[in-house]
Amino acid sequence: MQKIRKGKGICFVLLLAFAAVLLCFRGKEAEAAEKRLASVTAVYTGDTVLVGRSIDLSKLTVMGLYTDGTYEKIKDYVLSTYVITQAGRNAITLTSGGVSTVFYVDGKKVQFLTASYAQSTVTVGEQIKREDLSVHVYYSDGTSEKITDYILTSTLVSKIGANEFTVAYEDKTVKFTVIGKEERKPKSLLASYFGQPVIVGNAPKREDFYVTVIYSDNTIERTEAFELTPPVISKAGSNTVVVSFGGLSQDVVIQGLSKDVVSITAEYKGLPVIIGKTVAMEDIIVTATFNDGSKDTVTNFTLSGSVIYNIGDNLITVFCGGAVAYINVRGVEAEIIDYTNSVEKVIRSGSRYSRVQIALNSKVDAKDVLIEEVDEELIRGAVRRIIKSDKYMAFEVSFADPELDHFLPMTMKVSVPLGYDREKFAVFYTPNRKTIMAEMNGEFLRDGTYEFKMFQPGTYIIADCTEQVYIETLELDKTELTLRVGRSASLDPAIYPHTATNKTLSYSSSNPRVVTVSKDGLLTAVQTGTAVITVEAQDGSGKRCRLIVYVRN
Repeated sequence: MQKIRKGKGICFVLLLAFAAVLLCFRGKEAEAAEKRLASVTAVYTGDTVLVGRSIDLSKLTVMGLYTDGTYEKIKDYVLSTYVITQAGRNAITLTSGGVSTVFYVDGKKVQFLTASYAQSTVTVGEQIKREDLSVHVYYSDGTSEKITDYILTSTLVSKIGANEFTVAYEDKTVKFTVIGKEERKPKSLLASYFGQPVIVGNAPKREDFYVTVIYSDNTIERTEAFELTPPVISKAGSNTVVVSFGGLSQDVVIQGLSKDVVSITAEYKGLPVIIGKTVAMEDIIVTATFNDGSKDTVTNFTLSGSVIYNIGDNLITVFCGGAVAYINVRGVEAEIIDYTNSVEKVIRSGSRYSRVQIALNSKVDAKDVLIEEVDEELIRGAVRRIIKSDKYMAFEVSFADPELDHFLPMTMKVSVPLGYDREKFAVFYTPNRKTIMAEMNGEFLRDGTYEFKMFQPGTYIIADCTEQVYIETLELDKTELTLRVGRSASLDPAIYPHTATNKTLSYSSSNPRVVTVSKDGLLTAVQTGTAVITVEAQDGSGKRCRLIVYVRN
């Protein structure tokens, strides 16, 4: 009997413990559920705002104190006004989660303007220059600043004597006077050249001329606004150059020196050459340095020999104007083309596809040569450096055994993808998917495929080099918009140039809870608040524009 009672006592104690744990859990759950915003504080750290202008929301910090004692930054709030309405102190009510607070922003008005022009007199018929006009604005808070975004009603000095001009800024205006003087007419011209002889093809330095004008009022003035004909020296020896100003002219003689090559550098940009074949001159880039210090790419060079005789490095001397440079061209054995022993693969990109086929040496097994598709995103950077088109696809050629390099070159052919322009078709090679090393020189076969020599494993890019016209300017007709809850508005961004190849745009909202935007640019105001709408070009140009949307009840 005592054991039974003892057992019942233990069960009772366990039930009490379980109930206590359950109550504790529910208490914590209730405590978490009861967390709510108790109060908010708002601090504005921006400068005094001009009446009629919006406050800078980036300068507004809002913090919330919650019933559980936590203190957090608040971003979702509504202001009683976003625009300063009066000079002096402006009280603005901020509301978030049903809790409100007031903060203050100082406003200012334009009291008056001052304007002064640096030149006391200006010739009639000339325009006054904004860079010579100094405009200051004075505000109601005692501050002042120099401004450049004023409106100038006119700029032409139209008469002799006093010419009055008006400057406007906000709702204030100020006038200033410029004295117009009679237009001087040049009567005679004196020109001299004090510089050194000039290399043929170069222009003489303007600072080496001393040009003096004698005007109809007998005043004398040096001018730098003269013109030279011809502008460059065209021959060695004496060159007559005409100095002109105001309808007058005078000849000066300048000695010309022949432009000579001082040194050259040469770089071979082509692929290895099959033994017995000739090096292509267009694959050699020769840069000459001339006696005037200038540098330029030249094509009037010659080679010590252009036929490749040796497997491996072939040293070739480049000559130009008495200067020499050296290049190395790798020679490789000729390949017997036989597609009966080949490896092939069809690569795809969307609806486009191309058949790739590599003719193999009889000693190479097809299973040892791998052709794989390459994601276009991985080679986008390399493509953008060579072509302005969105028509390209890539594939990777790799060898199971590095020793297979000894059987290079191999012959490869690819089919032209549907929709590609055969006249603009090209195949490029990149060893690192970042830098294009070469365009593969080849030819079209009777079956329409493009055949070329493969000298290295790596990534090959099939491209349609038809130039794409990118978007240069993308803009909206406004930078701010106010909507009421439930209302909608459509965006119509302006795209320049109108001939842009891809005009596809994307739209996004920084705060979809406040404003949503469809794929076609339709805005819908959901609840009060602020959101930034971003419009971005999808043609790879990186152009974008933004719109701030304020939603009110």
